[in-house]
Amino acid sequence: MTKTEETPICIAEELILLMLNEQSGYLEMVPGWDFSCVMAGTIIADLALMGRIDADLESLYVIDPTPTGDDLLDPTLKEIAEAQETSDTQFWVERNTSRCDEIISGTLERLVNRGILDYESGDFWRLSRGVSRSGSYPTSDNTIRHEAKARILDIILNDTVPDPRDAILVALMHSWNGFKLLLAPEELDEKLERIATIAQLDLIGRSVASAVNESSIRPKTRRSLLTKPIPQLRIVDILRQRDFLKGNIPKAMYGIFRKHGPVVRIPFKMAKAPLVALMGVEANRWINKYGRFYVRSKDYIQGLEHVFGASRSLPGMDGAEHYRMRKSLSAAYSRGALAPRLPELISHCRNSIGSWKQGDVFSVTETFQKHMSSQVSGLAIGVDCSEYVDELLEYEHRALITQVQGALPKFMMSTPRMKRARKRVGQLQEAILASHTPAQRKGKPPDIADAILDLHRNDPQFLPETDLTFPFVASMVASIYLGSALGFAVYCMVRHPDVYARIRREAEALFGNGREPRAEEFTLDAVDVCHRLCLESSRLYPVIPWQLRTAMNPCVINGFEIPPPTRLLICQTAPHYDGDHFKDPLKFDIDRYLPDRGEHLVPGAYAPYGLGTHMCLGNRWVELQMGVNILLIAYHLDLEVLPENYRLAINPFPTAAPNKKLKFRVARVANPV
Repeated sequence: MTKTEETPICIAEELILLMLNEQSGYLEMVPGWDFSCVMAGTIIADLALMGRIDADLESLYVIDPTPTGDDLLDPTLKEIAEAQETSDTQFWVERNTSRCDEIISGTLERLVNRGILDYESGDFWRLSRGVSRSGSYPTSDNTIRHEAKARILDIILNDTVPDPRDAILVALMHSWNGFKLLLAPEELDEKLERIATIAQLDLIGRSVASAVNESSIRPKTRRSLLTKPIPQLRIVDILRQRDFLKGNIPKAMYGIFRKHGPVVRIPFKMAKAPLVALMGVEANRWINKYGRFYVRSKDYIQGLEHVFGASRSLPGMDGAEHYRMRKSLSAAYSRGALAPRLPELISHCRNSIGSWKQGDVFSVTETFQKHMSSQVSGLAIGVDCSEYVDELLEYEHRALITQVQGALPKFMMSTPRMKRARKRVGQLQEAILASHTPAQRKGKPPDIADAILDLHRNDPQFLPETDLTFPFVASMVASIYLGSALGFAVYCMVRHPDVYARIRREAEALFGNGREPRAEEFTLDAVDVCHRLCLESSRLYPVIPWQLRTAMNPCVINGFEIPPPTRLLICQTAPHYDGDHFKDPLKFDIDRYLPDRGEHLVPGAYAPYGLGTHMCLGNRWVELQMGVNILLIAYHLDLEVLPENYRLAINPFPTAAPNKKLKFRVARVANPV
């Protein structure tokens, strides 16, 4: 990539800034032919403004073929210069529509590198604080340029005379109806004539409009010409994947991907809608880039919400509401929220470890889920629910299986056992509310429950009291995932004695001689082996191997057209077993994450925390909590796998976990608690 600071801010960058909804964090664009023409037009316009090309009504031609040094512009300049025939501007706009994705991703990267946009996990962006405050951004020649929205609105609303660059921006926005993002409907009606007049001032703008309005290749036509029929799996095709029987969903889905391709129709239906599986790196990249426009999560989660008396939740929200909820809670779920409470985390962990004596044998999944639930209940919601945590987890487990996965009929939530467990859910909420009054919380570090209640108090319409139970319980659901993930990671550590020994050395450096390490000591250098163990364990055994979504708009993925309301099974972890991205993918190898290999850094190849806007909000919290637990277990205990000849099998429902046959034996207490 070209060094960003050496290139001027281009029209594509300013167009992206015009499309950014600062309230939602979304880029308000709908990918398609019209928008592709607009993005292609930005490249032609920049080349014209830089004096590399010129155009008249009949043709576009090169007047200076010298490369600009800008890798967004130079491929198009070279193609025009090498063309055998002279063509008009509309031809080159249409020709460059194929570069739309490249232009968008490159532009966003540049805006972040310039410090104009801040990127937030889940593919959200916002103006940086400096640009928001000043209303301007620096340019490569050290001059100050007013922010794009302010300039364009001034031209439209105050009849300011536009310069050529801004006239092009107005024309590009107008050609795909983009001013509906900037103006209220009544303002847009009033100023439409002026917008249309400005849009006609520049030949490039007129050519883009022609490409949008006159091209015979419209979006629907392009889809019907280019798309392929989706392969239909048979039940026997699924049964042939023996990894399903072992519970290894990512490996099984990769086997289907290798044989049948990235998009396949599953021989079952969900909610009377067809079920289509998406797999592979390219499909993952598509979801990350465009999922927000075409898929939603509400359909699969609403049954689970209903069980807890809620109508809306963070995993069930999409669009601006999801971004607002996510942004409100992000600080509470961050590593920065857990780091100051490291002594509490260590204490919770040691309370459990201290009860495991030499010779003890325990079931991995059950024990580690309880081990993690005690930490989560204390650190996230500030209550001790140890007396009834088993019933809470059982209720959550049954709700996931019946309401999300449909593996059991829904009446199984109404058994006498589940009715008793449901009362515990109410008991949990009452305990949280009673312990989170201002007086009770005075002087205590804020936790996740505080953040949820603050959001409710500040806007009870956005998060009403009826919707509080679900996020409270969701925090406890996390203990299921964390317990399973810890079980997998410790299993990998115990099965590889050299890794076990190296992690113990890291633990001794942090905890040896009675030390109580500070959070800032848990650097990547200090816990390098432990960190890479977690990465590799999450690659081989991700606890959430797939996600369910619903196609809400027609879309084309990897050349396959998917109509609404198709249910999508997004198998985001299938690439974890792809040998093209992970060398010897069946092999446990923590060195694949060393800087000189970095196999997990290929976009779309490594996705244990999900994709796109619904990527796990607390992944950095989890990283620290998992690391502390593994280090303390390695420091205090020598564990053995029982039975000795055990080969790992996975229980895939409701989330992936080691099956119940896996047990650990405490061979020795290396350092007493």
